[in-house]
Amino acid sequence: FSYYGMKAVLTLYFIHYLHWDKNLSTAVYHAFSSLCYFTPVLGALIADSWLGKFKTVIYLSIVYVIGHVVKSVGAIPDVGDSTVHVVLSMLGLVLIAFGTGGIKPCVAAFGGDQFDEEHVSHNIKLFQLPWPRLHLLSRSVVQ
Repeated sequence: FSYYGMKAVLTLYFIHYLHWDKNLSTAVYHAFSSLCYFTPVLGALIADSWLGKFKTVIYLSIVYVIGHVVKSVGAIPDVGDSTVHVVLSMLGLVLIAFGTGGIKPCVAAFGGDQFDEEHVSHNIKLFQLPWPRLHLLSRSVVQ
């Protein structure tokens, strides 16, 4: 959950702490978000062809935590000048993006691993059943 909490205030951090303008802050925010949604492809390749999903989650979770630590150190006012803050912040964001890229594809696979083959058809029926009813209910509530 630290990813979503950090991401929620990231633009404010850029604008108020690093003193970037809104355009640059928005551009870097979206570049970071894009990287976070691209790196799961790399994480899936690493998990499927090299380390396996358990080791991938462990190793890239460590990268993820290091990224948060580096990002946090970059926000300490007494640590260097503005260039050091920017470098540490960007390095931290890159590490967070690669860390989250290793976690996202494996967590989805862990969810699927919880179901046995003989229960798959039952679970599909169970999970698909409420959606049409919820859709009709939400349309009637909105109108």
